[in-house]
Amino acid sequence: MAVSSLQVRILRFVIGILVAMAITVALAVWFSTSNHSNEQIDSNLSTAESTLQQLLRNREDQLLSSAEVLTSDFGFKQAAATRDQETIKSVLHNHGERIGADLMALLSLQGELLASDTEQINTQFNQDYFIRASLSNGGANDYLVMNGRLYQVILLPVKAPLPIAIAMVGFELNQNLANQWQELTGLDITFYANDQLNRTVIASTLPATDWALAVDEAYVPYSTKRLPLFGRPQFATLQLELNQANQNEAGIFLSYPVEKAFREFDLLQWRIIVITLIGALLAVAGGLIITRNLATPIRVLAHTASRIANGEFGLQVNANRNTQEINELANAFETMQEGLAEREARIMYQAHHDPLTKLINRQHVITRLSQHLDRAQFKPIAVICINILDFRIVNDTFGHVVGDQCLKQIGERLSQLPEEDCFAARLGGDEFLVVIPLECSLEGTAENVLAMLSGAYRIQQLEIALKFSMGVSTAPKDSTQADQLVQQASIALDMARREHLGLAFYDRQMEETHLKRLQLLADLKATLAQDNGQLQMYFQPKVLARDSTIFRFEALIRWIHPEQGFIPPDLFIPLAEQAGLIGNVTDWVLAAVIRQIAQWKEQQFDAQVAINLSAKDLSRKNLLDSIHQQLERYQLTAGSLAFEITESEIMRDSKQAIDLLQRFREAGFDLAIDDFGTGYSSLSQLKHMPVTELKIDKSFVLQLDQLADDQIIVKSTIELAHSFNLKVVAEGVENQQSMDLLREWGCDWLQGFYLSRPLPAKDVLNWVEEFSSRQRAANQ
Repeated sequence: MAVSSLQVRILRFVIGILVAMAITVALAVWFSTSNHSNEQIDSNLSTAESTLQQLLRNREDQLLSSAEVLTSDFGFKQAAATRDQETIKSVLHNHGERIGADLMALLSLQGELLASDTEQINTQFNQDYFIRASLSNGGANDYLVMNGRLYQVILLPVKAPLPIAIAMVGFELNQNLANQWQELTGLDITFYANDQLNRTVIASTLPATDWALAVDEAYVPYSTKRLPLFGRPQFATLQLELNQANQNEAGIFLSYPVEKAFREFDLLQWRIIVITLIGALLAVAGGLIITRNLATPIRVLAHTASRIANGEFGLQVNANRNTQEINELANAFETMQEGLAEREARIMYQAHHDPLTKLINRQHVITRLSQHLDRAQFKPIAVICINILDFRIVNDTFGHVVGDQCLKQIGERLSQLPEEDCFAARLGGDEFLVVIPLECSLEGTAENVLAMLSGAYRIQQLEIALKFSMGVSTAPKDSTQADQLVQQASIALDMARREHLGLAFYDRQMEETHLKRLQLLADLKATLAQDNGQLQMYFQPKVLARDSTIFRFEALIRWIHPEQGFIPPDLFIPLAEQAGLIGNVTDWVLAAVIRQIAQWKEQQFDAQVAINLSAKDLSRKNLLDSIHQQLERYQLTAGSLAFEITESEIMRDSKQAIDLLQRFREAGFDLAIDDFGTGYSSLSQLKHMPVTELKIDKSFVLQLDQLADDQIIVKSTIELAHSFNLKVVAEGVENQQSMDLLREWGCDWLQGFYLSRPLPAKDVLNWVEEFSSRQRAANQ
């Protein structure tokens, strides 16, 4: 049976009652005018209310996202931990500029204002409530009236990893915003705030003369009292209260001019008032027919659309499909549900998964882990943070395509873990995370994962061996909070990488060590910035073997901390490299050494000083230009400086390192391979390195007079270096017998505690005089 079209049905109806309808329609219009106008006002106000609520939620989401970026900033955490006012204000200012925030502040855990990017906050608000809400709920949002201004704010704790402060970010609700929202909604906007007795208008798009008419004397929508036909008020106003924890109350008034809704109907009522009396009965009959054939299916479809908007898919549209249009519309709704469900599933998958490995991402793994921990009874689990060691070398050597294939295969292996309730994630870059039930011992579980990952990776006819470091935390032993478990595993992984371990298990002491390292890093940063005398340069002599009155020196940095005393370079230099401060350290050393060389030159003493460079320094393209500028400033030549680079540092990226060293050599600087014999360089690589000398590692020299194997190695190294026209420096000379052997084999330079310990600059000239005197006396 064919379904007739809606148009045909309407035509049949119109033609049948056209004459009678012309007489009776006015009466229906007269009765419906008031209701329709009220409904129009209510609808406009309701739409504007929904729009404003959505805008406020969007601003809240933007505040939350901005606050999360701010509180996760590593430098901001350090500044908050150390109460570095300048850095805090700088970060607040820069972050506020980027997001367009009107209020940026940092509060202590006691509610005290630590720093603010805006004017001083004079108005008191319920700090205790916000501090408790931020710490217990992970954040708080509200509306605050401060200094006569209304702000929408959000507060988040700053964690390192425990809460150390509260960050406040806010947008102002001001006149510009009121004007923007008026253009968007078509209604007048008024922001207000109440104190104990008075109501204060913060901003409004209405003239001040209309405030009382719009607020105090206005019609209230949604009430049972309808607008009268005559003597109507000027405005219909909807009050939107903003929830607040403070004593002050604030809100928004939405004002709609009533006359605008009634203007056309007032004219129409006077024109057709006579004919409307007759059409009442026919209008009712026609309304019943239209409701049965058209309005009811549309209401069903509208209800279905509302459920779809709430995320319900797969619904059966049970509308009465008595017209072709309704039938097509119902079919379109069902087809739309399928498309929306498929698209939402795809979006959710992309939001929760890493596109390369198909593993879940950092955000979703914390959600999954939280769900697991929220169970009433859960099995003990291990959270394992995994890092691929030296993965950059794989990318540099074989290309990023091969590197990506390695990551994919790692993801496949982690996805095949057999344990129930086991899941894996890619945290980013070369880091992964595995959550796995403890079916056996903790050590056995971690070693099983490590063994599974350690097998060779076959890609494009290549066999690539990867090495891994792993950090492990457990629940419930270490924590029952997902984010804390992941943080603890990351701390353990950091320990494993620092100590060159394959596996490290979290304990409380690691977190204390982590915080101490953060504090030490902050102190180092402050020391470099202030140049307050804590960093000092010491100089260890190198004596020419064939003429003990000719000297060179190696520059060695020392840090004398005001509280912790002497801090070994082996502790703070790797920390500076990890934090990206090694360039600042090198710059400070260069400046200090060059100044000292210039001072010695004024005292008629010339000696070459060697400075150690790190792998990060070798990637700094402007380093050589900076050195030239400083030498020119003090009128020194390139021969005043030499540079030492360890064998392992060169091998990290041999091509880039050799290219930069070649530039140093062409500029006239002497270059040495430090700790030769402990790295992995081959003779073919040594042949191409633009160096002038080798430094034999002290591990081969310390017991040279006692160990025959060390004697063979050292003597062969000297002969090898001379065959390449390289000078040889032996460090670690501890006694006369070792020094005699080195001279006998033709070693060029000697360095060690037997000759001298590292000296402060003020003692160098005295040592030179005394040592030279002893040598002259011994030779007479």
